[in-house]
Amino acid sequence: MAATYSGFESYAATGADATKFNLLSTDTASGTDETTNTAAAPIAIPAASYSFSYERWVRAHFTSSFTTISTIRFWRAAGTLTGTIKIKALTKTPNPYTFITPITTTSTYAGSSGQEGTTTNDLAYSASTTAPGGALTCLMNTSSTGTPGTTNCSDYVVMQLVVPSGSASGTIGSHTFRFGWNEV
Repeated sequence: MAATYSGFESYAATGADATKFNLLSTDTASGTDETTNTAAAPIAIPAASYSFSYERWVRAHFTSSFTTISTIRFWRAAGTLTGTIKIKALTKTPNPYTFITPITTTSTYAGSSGQEGTTTNDLAYSASTTAPGGALTCLMNTSSTGTPGTTNCSDYVVMQLVVPSGSASGTIGSHTFRFGWNEV
């Protein structure tokens, strides 16, 4: 029997941790929870420096029967970024399975802090269903830490959209993100 995959996002809603299971979509908005979409809370183009989306905290969750899940990878598989807009992403370290309330300022966890105008921590892109060389490598948590949805999960991938001054206004359209893994 094979593992069953579902993606999910953790976020802060009304001051408490919450989880969106079976994640099919998420918005990169400036709002402070996952229910705020980009139309309601667009990311302003700054006069100088950078603006940041609300961090997105996503991870893979596995159920059903499997022996081992290994080499979990995460990458952007579709979508175009305009100009110098970037999606920064890192796996959360240390304590990769511990949730921290997302922010809308420069992110240490997403890797945008001090790296805004560089290619460092840019999320790897490949249209392939096979992970590209630069894909993020995630760890697998096989024991529960007492938080909902932590057993048989990858560590968190923290993403943040970075918008520099001088960017063109408008929407960037949809993007597809993938988790890939080896299974025994």
